[in-house]
Amino acid sequence: MDQLKKILNPKIWLIIMALLHALVGTILQTDWNDDPQVLISGFMLLTSVTMLYVAFFTEGEDQARLTAVIAGPAWVWFVVACAMGLTWQIGAGDPMEMTFAENIPPMAIWGLTALSGVLHGNFQNLLNDNSE
Repeated sequence: MDQLKKILNPKIWLIIMALLHALVGTILQTDWNDDPQVLISGFMLLTSVTMLYVAFFTEGEDQARLTAVIAGPAWVWFVVACAMGLTWQIGAGDPMEMTFAENIPPMAIWGLTALSGVLHGNFQNLLNDNSE
């Protein structure tokens, strides 16, 4: 378990996720002449800023809990969107269907990031402290 906790360091996973989210997910794939793409990409970049803030300006259990709160719902949303077969379209581009096969990489990265927060978040102590 110690080795797993060492590999799943929330700070490292937040930095990896923020860079992937900003570079691969946004900057490299955006048509900067298409307003809807710019609008969505700008919002996605804000998420990267939030992740980097948590990585560099928090520590310990707070960092881990915030990591779980940021990445956990993102992973759940990918699962829900794929299970429902939702489609999305930006501008005049072709509609894209959310499928599990095509979304394995982002689901794995979001999932590992969330797991890093859960492993280090000491949530059982949080629940015990609130019950007293």
